[in-house]
Amino acid sequence: MAHNFEILRRIRLKSGLEMTQSKDFDILAEAVKEKTGESLGVNTLKRVFGYKTRNVVARVSTLNIIARYLDYSDYESMIKDLGEDADISQFTSIDCIEAKDLDKGDRLMIKYDPNRMFLLTYLGDMKFLVDEAEGSKNIIKGDILTITQFVAGRRLIAVNVERNGKDLGGYEAAKYKGIESVEVIS
Repeated sequence: MAHNFEILRRIRLKSGLEMTQSKDFDILAEAVKEKTGESLGVNTLKRVFGYKTRNVVARVSTLNIIARYLDYSDYESMIKDLGEDADISQFTSIDCIEAKDLDKGDRLMIKYDPNRMFLLTYLGDMKFLVDEAEGSKNIIKGDILTITQFVAGRRLIAVNVERNGKDLGGYEAAKYKGIESVEVIS
């Protein structure tokens, strides 16, 4: 969706919902129906917000309903209003640790909701050994994660996970609220 971040921000602002829990999408679906007289399914809203799947292109009819919920006549009008010069970007300080700036043996503690914690040791070449993995169903002690950077407030993305010499592919965590904290502990 063009200008995706700004549109999703406006939906959150208008609805007063964080869109981090399944019930938020039920409430939003009802609010959209009440405001526009048109229905958007809960699963459709989850896809739009990346809660269910990512990189999904919404249908024009869905985008038009979203635009009407946000007080525009249609999606095209909303995009024109946002325009190329719309204030949808900003400079900000970012709490970020980049793998290239670490020394072999450095240890990091990563925390994110709900109650997840990884204790990692840097092996070099953007690879981290998982020393502890609290609350995770997928990542376990001994896994090797390939991660370029850790950014507070953003998703944790491992471009590769290796377990017992086997490549498991990429991994994404902290999808809804982002990394709560990241710190070098030694």
